[in-house]
Amino acid sequence: MQGIVRGFSLIELVVVLGIIALLTTIAVPSYQRHMMAARRTDAVTTLLSIQSKEEKWRASDLDYATLGEVGWNGKLSGAGHYHLRMGSRSAVSFRLEAIPRADGPQAKDPCGTFVMTEDGPDYRQPYADRACWRR
Repeated sequence: MQGIVRGFSLIELVVVLGIIALLTTIAVPSYQRHMMAARRTDAVTTLLSIQSKEEKWRASDLDYATLGEVGWNGKLSGAGHYHLRMGSRSAVSFRLEAIPRADGPQAKDPCGTFVMTEDGPDYRQPYADRACWRR
């Protein structure tokens, strides 16, 4: 007498693999968008931190400081996803940019460059808008 062989048929296996492929197709882009939005906080928190240091510096000096003068070593944001660039600075204003690293995970972020001035975030095009700053 022959025993009963239990297992999956080829059709059952193909159906399960199809379902897994469909779920992956839906889940992976959503996960990538979520992670990109989460990494934006690197730019936002870095710019807010430096803005605070700039205002503290300006309270006791005649002009706004360089990145080095406010104690920010290097040219990258806190987590390293953005390059920092001091666009301009004077006795009455400063402009600081957080530019996504071309070789990093934020390179394809539709928000692009975040800009901070002495008045706060610069939401004008082509820079990151209000929605990008909130994520």
